[in-house]
Amino acid sequence: GQKQLDEEAEKARIELDKARQQLAELPEAEWMILDHSMHYSTYMFENNSDQMWKIGYVFPMLFFLVAALVCMTTMKRLVDEQRSQIGIFSALGFSKGKIISKYVIYALTASLLGSVIAIPLGMAMFPTVIYFCWRLMYDLPDMVLTMPTYIAVLGVCSFTLLMILVTTLVVRSILKENPSRLMRPKAPKNAKKVFLEKIPFIWKRMSFTSKVTARNIIRYKSRFFMTVIGVAGCTSLLVLGFAIKGSISQVVSIQYGDIITYNTTVTMEDTDRLEEVHRKLLTDDNVQFAVPLTSYSSMAYTDEKENTINVHIMDEADIPKIFNLRQRTSGDPLTVEDGVVISEKFSRLCGVSVGDEITIESSNGIKKQVEVAGICEMYTQHYLFISEEMYEDVFNETVVYDTIAVTATDSETRINKYQKELGVKNIADFTAMKATFNNMFDSLDIIIVVITLVAGSLSLVVIMNLTEVNISERIREIATLKVLGFNNGEVYSYIFKEVFILSMIGMLVGLPFGKLELVFVMDIIDMEMVMFPTIVQPTSYIYAAIITLVFTVFVILLMRKTLRNVEMVESLKSVE
Repeated sequence: GQKQLDEEAEKARIELDKARQQLAELPEAEWMILDHSMHYSTYMFENNSDQMWKIGYVFPMLFFLVAALVCMTTMKRLVDEQRSQIGIFSALGFSKGKIISKYVIYALTASLLGSVIAIPLGMAMFPTVIYFCWRLMYDLPDMVLTMPTYIAVLGVCSFTLLMILVTTLVVRSILKENPSRLMRPKAPKNAKKVFLEKIPFIWKRMSFTSKVTARNIIRYKSRFFMTVIGVAGCTSLLVLGFAIKGSISQVVSIQYGDIITYNTTVTMEDTDRLEEVHRKLLTDDNVQFAVPLTSYSSMAYTDEKENTINVHIMDEADIPKIFNLRQRTSGDPLTVEDGVVISEKFSRLCGVSVGDEITIESSNGIKKQVEVAGICEMYTQHYLFISEEMYEDVFNETVVYDTIAVTATDSETRINKYQKELGVKNIADFTAMKATFNNMFDSLDIIIVVITLVAGSLSLVVIMNLTEVNISERIREIATLKVLGFNNGEVYSYIFKEVFILSMIGMLVGLPFGKLELVFVMDIIDMEMVMFPTIVQPTSYIYAAIITLVFTVFVILLMRKTLRNVEMVESLKSVE
């Protein structure tokens, strides 16, 4: 007994000396203070703020371009209507500068008045709507509204300068003509043959108004392009508004339904009893899959940068049961047979491709290089999947499973009965996480409504403005038709068929551009830990097309009164 005691005492002394040595080698202790800015909610709020800041660069430019087109057509129409007055000013000896200044001052006054009314309204409305949405997700204080002066000045200056430039160019182009020609009505353009005339089978079966409409569309090229571009811009914005909501809301269903197919994780306090819990779960009729695994957060190192990644280790045959590892664009399934599989977002951030090697840490901090065999579709967080066999071969460590991923109906209720009985440490499902995401995405509805209303209003103004230009340019033509005995319905068909066709062409052009704008915007609002899909659902196209169609029909119905009130005698009077 004494001999055994001496041996144990010697071992204890050696261990104590080793511990003293390790203690002496420890570096100086450092405090790590985590303030509220390190909290997950604060991090998410800052990311949302950054996204909104980026959107603040993109959307104003898109709306600005469409609004600029509206203003350009408005000024062109104004100058065309007053060409005879411009001719009189020129004949009386007014210089070109004075004539241009008259219309520039008008454009400048209109721009300044519009800016004074719209800028305070917009700077009050949009932040209020966005902040209201954020308060659905976060516990925030009352909003303190500030209106940065530099943004208002930038908006006013950019728009007024554009209006002045457009007005100057339009008036200068008219002043190139002689005063005598300016004082006479603008001669209508010559009709041109259209390609449909070369197809007798179609041309012979077209009605008179359809033939006239086809020729007029080709004859007035500037109006054709203005209408198509204006309507296409508004339609693409409508598609973008609906597609943003559709794309972001799909993150939850794709991530926690299509890719991650399990719904609950069971973390064991006593890993020795994991097999026992696993067997019990497999005997439950309502449990579809129960897969043992272990996961930990590791650092991954590449030539470009390092980043945190979630490493998942399990039997290679079990991966398809709980993870649908696939390539995003082709949908081809991926395996970990020849290497590790990493998530697409991580590969983008770190510049990693299939066949490259990255350095990862084991659960004990040992660093080794592994080869990337595939890049899988994944929308939240960074993932790395490795088989149990490869992990043990690379790190020379035995894998100890501490978690069971379960796919079952009413899984939490069924697993809770094992919690005390079999030493289950924690049970977690995706319900709370999915609810958080869904609440966040539901709050986007208000923003989408605002975008839709603004884009729809621009669409309405574009179509109405160009329709009025169409009527004003062809007032003598319309009066002639009335004199010849055309009834109101025939006159409506003569004018509005062209408007409807041009709007439909603009709508068809704008639909695919909505997809391009979505890709651009999603790239702008990119987040480090989230990858947004750029999928435009068919309903987004349908809603945008319906709204464009409704506004077109509304303008047509609204402008019928203008056509009815055309005075035949006044319109056909000659300047002589």
